[in-house]
Amino acid sequence: MKDTLHTSWPWDVRLAVPAGAVSVAGDAMAMVALTLRIHSTGDGPYAVAVLLACFSLPVVLTMGVAGSLSDRADPRLVLGVGGAVQVLAAAGLATWHSVPATLALVLLLQTGFAFTNPVWSSVLTRAVGDERVGGLVSTQHALAAIAAPVGAALGGVLVQLHGDPVVFVLDALTYLVLVAVGVSLRMRSEPSPGIGGGARAGRVARVLGGVFPRAGLDVIRGELVVWVLVRALLPFVVTLEGMNTVEVFLLRDVLGASEAQFGLAQAVTGAGAVVGAGLAGLMATDTARLRAVVACVAAMSSAQVGQGLAPGLGVFLGFAVVLGLTNATSNAAIIAVLVRRVPACDRGKAMAVVNGLARSCTMLALALGGVAATLLGPRPSFVVAGTLGIAVAGWAWWSLQRVGALSGARP
Repeated sequence: MKDTLHTSWPWDVRLAVPAGAVSVAGDAMAMVALTLRIHSTGDGPYAVAVLLACFSLPVVLTMGVAGSLSDRADPRLVLGVGGAVQVLAAAGLATWHSVPATLALVLLLQTGFAFTNPVWSSVLTRAVGDERVGGLVSTQHALAAIAAPVGAALGGVLVQLHGDPVVFVLDALTYLVLVAVGVSLRMRSEPSPGIGGGARAGRVARVLGGVFPRAGLDVIRGELVVWVLVRALLPFVVTLEGMNTVEVFLLRDVLGASEAQFGLAQAVTGAGAVVGAGLAGLMATDTARLRAVVACVAAMSSAQVGQGLAPGLGVFLGFAVVLGLTNATSNAAIIAVLVRRVPACDRGKAMAVVNGLARSCTMLALALGGVAATLLGPRPSFVVAGTLGIAVAGWAWWSLQRVGALSGARP
């Protein structure tokens, strides 16, 4: 991880990367607090599924227009306005505690995220250059992997000792840090050369792009390995994230974890991610990254099966370390492959579409997770999801091998 906060990186990047890690800590605190808030209502798995769906819905609905803006607009404007929306939403979560208000504010919070996230991805990767993208991505994941467990553990403790409002106040402050960095950026967007034509056509394209992100889809379909990778792994999003609905019930109701221990489980997963992000930074080629992705998908799915069969909290936490390590490795590798293979002027659109497709699968996963938790119970749900994930790993290996991506052949 020799590129961590490298002095040759632009000053904007050296500010943005640690600011992003601070925001990740705030998000981890907030996620624990929100899950515990909804769990305490006694409304069951479907209530948690609705909460998590609210995290995905804005990203899905805005992926076209958010991707277009990220490649066209002044990043300072998008990051400033989007970040301000997140600050206000977090402050609202500290003030209003009812379930309807909580869900509405989460939707607002994630709308800000939907617009700012592609901008950060596009601006930072363009600033460091393609040759250093792997180092940048692994550094971001490593810092996030440190920040997330700290935030998750702190969130659980704060909720248990002081209630959840203090968590959301702290989360709002972390967004303020990110807004300050965003509005001070010296970098600009690079509009796609293909975006032109008359003003009327441009307006029509932007409106249609907000509903159906054709431009972003064309970008990722234009690079065969990226398109195959995305299609192969979307089913895995369903098997992995479906258990986000079930996890709190497995930990709290089956394994008897306290609120602080629930936060500890998130922290342990993040601790494994620190190692995983470092391993991703050691990969020098896209072929190595793609092989690692397939292996990590199989390992994550096996860890899910182990968690479902865990006799106690300690064993569950052991598998959580494995899951966190492999998840961070695969995420960093996937992003590095995508960024290196997509032109700089189209990265915002590509990232927005990939995030939107993944979040669409997340919403399906949450619905299926709620059904599984109700019909099967927490333990069988984890075992079934993990088993299906292992099958997806085989499908991903076959798909990538068929186009020569795992052998180093250029399709």
